[in-house]
Amino acid sequence: MMDLRDLRAFVTLAELLHFGQAATRLHLTQSALSKQIRRLEDAWGGALFERSAAATRLTPLGEALLADAERLLDDAGTLDRKARDVVAGVAGVLRIGFGVASKDIVPRAIARFRELRPDVRIELLDLSTHHQIQLLQSGRLDLGFCRLPAPSGWPVLPMAEACFVAVVPQAWGVGGTLADFARHPLATVARAGAPAFYDHLMSYFAGAGVRVSELQTVSDFASAVALAASGVAWAIVPSSTAIDQRLVRAEPLSAAEAGWQVGLMRPPGEPGPFVKVFWQVAERLCDSVR
Repeated sequence: MMDLRDLRAFVTLAELLHFGQAATRLHLTQSALSKQIRRLEDAWGGALFERSAAATRLTPLGEALLADAERLLDDAGTLDRKARDVVAGVAGVLRIGFGVASKDIVPRAIARFRELRPDVRIELLDLSTHHQIQLLQSGRLDLGFCRLPAPSGWPVLPMAEACFVAVVPQAWGVGGTLADFARHPLATVARAGAPAFYDHLMSYFAGAGVRVSELQTVSDFASAVALAASGVAWAIVPSSTAIDQRLVRAEPLSAAEAGWQVGLMRPPGEPGPFVKVFWQVAERLCDSVR
């Protein structure tokens, strides 16, 4: 196996073309330098240098391999620096989950984090709370902005309040109760896409005595709003959902049972350097809005 020290000796000697000067730069004896060059020549099957009393110069084999050797050394140096940066917590990857209910919080937290750690790459995954927790448990996510409560024993930082919003076609007129709306088809996200949201909604309806005549499940909340705008259904979405349709009106549900908290969470255990810094950023963000 090729030794990077031997490769460095080859590149240094190719630059200086003088055994004495190259040995001095490498803090070696000329004998030790000669042994390193000989090991490479044995491994590569030919002489790398022609040496005479007057001069040292590269052979055709040495000239052909020099650029690749320099590139390998550069890559090794980059790898060493990256490893040190990751260990020091200044470079690497931070994987963060989020959902529609946290879309206003996440950009602010990431912007502040990147001011402190500009070389850390952020991977964002748009997932339901259920799916975020699965990935956090398996180690495929580092942090998650999720619906609370978190699993028992997990560190949690409450970040925002959310609630159900009824999105009703303007053509239906002003006023109306949930029971009135429920006589029409309801559009909301399918349980597979957001299990916690769906189960909470069904539980809320049961507690409020609301019976929905027809349920139309969609893949995302934007589609539910679009169906309401078309007049064929009403919708229930989280309060953070963008509703810019003039053909609907949005009515937040004020009952305590219709609300929930969103927070930043992570599995228990000692956090990595990136997680620790991001958590501190999120704590300061919470303090600034209180």
